[in-house]
Amino acid sequence: MFDLCFRCNDCRALLFLLCVCAPLAAHAAAPAHEVVQGSVRLQGIDATNPIIYDNDWWFDVFDNNYLWAQASLGHANLRGNIVTRDMWDWQKGYQYKFDQCWKDAQKAIDLAKRAGLKNIPDLTRGSDRVLTRPASGRIEDTQHFATAGSRLIVAEAKKASPEKPLLVIAGGPLTTVANALLSNPEIAPRIVVFNLTVSSYGYNGKDAWSPYVVAKRTRLVDWATGTFWDKNSVFTAKDFERLPKNPFCDDMRRLIRSNLGQANQLGDGAPLVWLWRHDCWTGVKLRKATWRGKYATFDPIKEGEQADVLDIPKSSTNMKACREEFFRVLTDKRLFAK
Repeated sequence: MFDLCFRCNDCRALLFLLCVCAPLAAHAAAPAHEVVQGSVRLQGIDATNPIIYDNDWWFDVFDNNYLWAQASLGHANLRGNIVTRDMWDWQKGYQYKFDQCWKDAQKAIDLAKRAGLKNIPDLTRGSDRVLTRPASGRIEDTQHFATAGSRLIVAEAKKASPEKPLLVIAGGPLTTVANALLSNPEIAPRIVVFNLTVSSYGYNGKDAWSPYVVAKRTRLVDWATGTFWDKNSVFTAKDFERLPKNPFCDDMRRLIRSNLGQANQLGDGAPLVWLWRHDCWTGVKLRKATWRGKYATFDPIKEGEQADVLDIPKSSTNMKACREEFFRVLTDKRLFAK
């Protein structure tokens, strides 16, 4: 321990360095939380936080349908829609081009606007290449690449606060979020990231270094770590028949009749319904991020260890509440009013 007099130049300089460097050295921790009467509550996080939605594909999930409906009704403070490239098979030169993901998102927004939805932000270009682990293994040595998407996250995070952070709902690789944290580490206390990693080496975890960076540098919530939805566990095709006839709803009916829709269910959108109905989640687990040579895993913590990640187990997800909340919004008579 030491004392600072706050008057001499040396002490003032030291104080400045401590304040500036503290966020860089600090270890991220899982979000503060509690379970109240069977509902998960996260400190400072609810439906009133600013939100950025970040995804790679937009027609294999129902997430954007629900979120854009909330935004159109004036119930979501949606600050941006980021398109991040699908990083599948990046080691072989990438299976998908960025433009394929971009056109997918453009088509999704077009359907929403044709159905009369409002308040949907324009698309912003996110990351189109993976981050690689530096030889040193030190996160701060990672070569990062700024994009319009990472700059948007930085700008919106600076408007937020640790007590009322920016929420980044990521339905694809965490590359754009990781780039924002690497370029501007001071935003770390001002954001909370929601993700469904699904796999340590594929799906949303295929850019393996990025989830490790995010877990170690900011507050991360991961739904159903290492697992995914059971087929028809939230929705069935019959549920969508009550929605009106328009391009937006017709495409949801198309998706739920496909094997992809029946398997993906709420897709990456588990945190979205929870924001408006906390009893969608009934319990949590604490995990730590571990680098295992070529990929990261989120492992159970031992007694006395600090958690990096708040995991919402699939077994602690109230599927009935998720379905009710989703259709509460999509059947709102004001949504598609002329």
